[in-house]
Amino acid sequence: MILGSLMLVTPSCSDDYLELFPTNAVDVGIVFSNTTNAMGALNGIHRMLYERFNSDQASGGQGLIMHMLDLLGEDMPLPARPNTLGGFMQWINSGLETGAETIFVWQFYYRIIANANLIIGNIDGAEGPQSERDMIKGQALAYRAWAHFMLVQIYGKRYDPQESNNNLGVPIMTFDSPEAKARNTVEEVYVQINADLDLAISLLDGYNRSNKSHINQSVARGFKARVLLTQGQWGAAAQMADLASEGYAFMSTAQQYEGYNDYLNPEWIWSHKIIASQQINYSSFFGYMGCNHPGRATSESPRLIHSVLYSRMAATDVRRDKLWIPDGATNPIVITPPSGMRRDYIHQKFFAEDGSTNGTGCVPCMRSAEMYLIAAEGYAKAGSSTLELARDRMFSLMRTRNPSYVRSIGSATQLIDDILIARRLELWGEGFRWLDLKRLNLPLDRTGANHIASVSSTMNVPAGDNRWQWKIPRNIEINANPLIIQNP
Repeated sequence: MILGSLMLVTPSCSDDYLELFPTNAVDVGIVFSNTTNAMGALNGIHRMLYERFNSDQASGGQGLIMHMLDLLGEDMPLPARPNTLGGFMQWINSGLETGAETIFVWQFYYRIIANANLIIGNIDGAEGPQSERDMIKGQALAYRAWAHFMLVQIYGKRYDPQESNNNLGVPIMTFDSPEAKARNTVEEVYVQINADLDLAISLLDGYNRSNKSHINQSVARGFKARVLLTQGQWGAAAQMADLASEGYAFMSTAQQYEGYNDYLNPEWIWSHKIIASQQINYSSFFGYMGCNHPGRATSESPRLIHSVLYSRMAATDVRRDKLWIPDGATNPIVITPPSGMRRDYIHQKFFAEDGSTNGTGCVPCMRSAEMYLIAAEGYAKAGSSTLELARDRMFSLMRTRNPSYVRSIGSATQLIDDILIARRLELWGEGFRWLDLKRLNLPLDRTGANHIASVSSTMNVPAGDNRWQWKIPRNIEINANPLIIQNP
């Protein structure tokens, strides 16, 4: 981690710091001599989200991790075993301590943390306006919190609001203590996450970003809303989600059909844009999720929607028969790569921007729709006094997806069920389903739908099973750090 920390940034846009300094010879004193140089270090973290990390095809940054997490769930059946990532569908790869993907995910988030730590530890001494120091430090704190949050969800046990959460999480890494560490408890990790986010939200007050790949106060609040929801702090999560979505409209019906690849969409809060000069071809999010991408992943095993989940969508929903095609095997409107496989329930939600192997486009990392769903779930679970607020949030969102949607008058239990179904449909393909199953302590159940047992392999996993925790990589962590205890 310490060596990785010195590699501040990676090749990126023309305004990035590395145009002047190679990544393996960065002088920290020069980088943090002023806020202009320090911004280059922050740009390096932005760029890390969509770079290919190693020779393994499935190492294409945050977009690929989102896809891995969805394959572990039940809402994305595959019609055939793909050439890569099929082991995630089968719950094999996440349990391999020497697997390339578990190594990549661990390194990815800890490299973000290491780079954020250098910024946090040095930015206060940089010359420049205080507002710029605050902006840079705020984004670095938000990145550190987000990366720890992803790690503890993936490698630690679920956060249980009814328990002390003294089980093993992940090592907390800060600038002040970069030495090898044992795993902190899940509770300790969440305490650090919340402290970082609270400070980030304060420091980012008033910051107007240049584009949606940067983290502003809305994004930091969105992170905080996710954390509070996972901790079962329902009312606080709902209120934070309301703040995060302020100023973001919902997309129009026409924009629903534009391919979910443009961060200029009015409801997108945070995204990263992959342009042609920075493309990673088949390793990109769209290399796996772009229904028009000509790679093997999309041609030989297009991504489908869970047939039972699809059946829960209202007949008047504008996404029905457009974002997912139930008769996709024969329907002529289906768009696939040349000679691509056609199957029922095939998706048309994500399109690679230019339809080439480049895999360019904008990856949706946070949208206002998600924040409305967090608010709805939080208010619905907080008690009877906030139930009407939950109904309001659901109505505001769902009437943009289904013009015939009627405001709920049912019980809290019925409303929560509706919210969770809406969440599965709304966020399909955006990396949330496996994390939601884990936080809600629900089992994996792929039976009774369009999963093919020989492809999916693992059809059921009980809630609380040891397999809900990924194995920590052996070569880069277990063998290198005697303080680390492997997951069972």
